[in-house]
Amino acid sequence: MNVIAVVVAGGGRGEVDALTTVGGEPMVVRSVRSLLATGLVDHVVLLDVDVRPDALMRACSGLPVSTRSALAHALSGIGPHVGQRAGTTAGDGPVTAGSADVVLLHEAARPFAPAALATTVVTAVRDGHEMAVPVLPLVDTVKQVDAAGLVQATPDRSGLRVLQTPLAVRGDLFDPLFAPEPLELARRHAAAGGAVLTVPGHSAAFPVRSAWDLELAELLAGRDDG
Repeated sequence: MNVIAVVVAGGGRGEVDALTTVGGEPMVVRSVRSLLATGLVDHVVLLDVDVRPDALMRACSGLPVSTRSALAHALSGIGPHVGQRAGTTAGDGPVTAGSADVVLLHEAARPFAPAALATTVVTAVRDGHEMAVPVLPLVDTVKQVDAAGLVQATPDRSGLRVLQTPLAVRGDLFDPLFAPEPLELARRHAAAGGAVLTVPGHSAAFPVRSAWDLELAELLAGRDDG
């Protein structure tokens, strides 16, 4: 089954975004390499949320990537590129999304997500599931509060999970409108009655969205790259 890999390269909060370097390498580059390392794909589409294709292409120079605008109409052509040459950043023409059996969606903000997560969710979809997403158990205590900020209840967290990416979805169920927010895609699919399989996530697949997250990511990069 064919796999289309998409990395959402969006802005973050403050100065942290897809082009922020971690361990001397942009987060988007680490995320792209993670998907390529699976051996499932030889090309990655960068979903440009902030309309800066030139900067993304420069960051990923030498990697087999291309960019697409996050506008819904621009996503209709997402697909593997015909004749894509390894080591280049341009394709020779898109194939329609309908030709894909599996769409693999990842966020550049999760640069340390292991390649094994992508392999696991794609395998799940190939095995017949509509969508698969990595999750971790919720370990923090969660409280329900009212408008005044007063605690009203303590939800049972045993059935609660924290969603991560990369996620995989069957090609004919992929809705380009929600591609810029992969986890929202999963939520809406489940809310509409669709089946979303959860698979074990990984602590390293945390999102880097704040200065604190960035400090943690630098520590992890130093350990992995050292």
